[in-house]
Amino acid sequence: MRKKKILVIDDDEMNLQIAKMILERKLSCEVICAASGVDGLEILRNERVNLVLLDILMPEMDGMETLSEIRADERIKKVPVMMLTATVEKDLIQRAMALDVTDYIKKPFMPADLIKRVEKKLSEIHSEEILLIGDDESELCGMKELIEENFDHEALTAANFDDATKFLRETDFDLIIACADMEFINGFKIIKFISSDERFSTIPFVLTTADKLLGVIEKINAPQVEEIEPLAEEISEPTASPIEKPPAEEKIPDEPPVIHSEKKKIANVVTNLIGYELDIHI
Repeated sequence: MRKKKILVIDDDEMNLQIAKMILERKLSCEVICAASGVDGLEILRNERVNLVLLDILMPEMDGMETLSEIRADERIKKVPVMMLTATVEKDLIQRAMALDVTDYIKKPFMPADLIKRVEKKLSEIHSEEILLIGDDESELCGMKELIEENFDHEALTAANFDDATKFLRETDFDLIIACADMEFINGFKIIKFISSDERFSTIPFVLTTADKLLGVIEKINAPQVEEIEPLAEEISEPTASPIEKPPAEEKIPDEPPVIHSEKKKIANVVTNLIGYELDIHI
């Protein structure tokens, strides 16, 4: 599993370096530092960040202004934010909470408290991991960008069999997407490898094309309604007299409807928009 990435925004250089040292050493995560709200926003808009630690009291653009900018930007508004604060002003804390801040760390922070609070928050964050497999590296890169720009998922790309098997052994994926236009022999080898091992054979597998990728992910992310589709009502025939009524034909029962349970996570849904669901068992 790749390291979680934390962005710390604070105008105090010493605070930045202390937080970076503590978190990277104790939580095995990657920490990026920004000395201002402007710099922090620039990083957020260009890199995938799992968590933001944001100082409230900063010159020029303070923490509340920075937080408002984050929540107003469609691309980054869902990034979890924890506040760093030396103030106990209830008004500021309440305003932060109203902008979906669920916790704050008081400054000067104790290392143990910082670690405990950040570790708890990171444990609540799960970005779906997707493996993209195909033959064309440029096409895979484009698909990766589409996914990461439009959804809260991270994607790894494998342009050959060796890369695909290496990633599968090292990372717990929630979904595997294979390009439908890859060479048959390569696709067959990958599917055979995945289906031969129980660790991988339970991972949802989708076969699609680059132009249908967004539709695939949108459909996978959409909640499935737990309902049985009502069967079509039979059309009533005019009532015949007892003499004229023909003998009833034996009715062939309809196939039972498919029941889809509520599955919002991509790890629980297998779908395919090119006309069929893929059975990967060989």
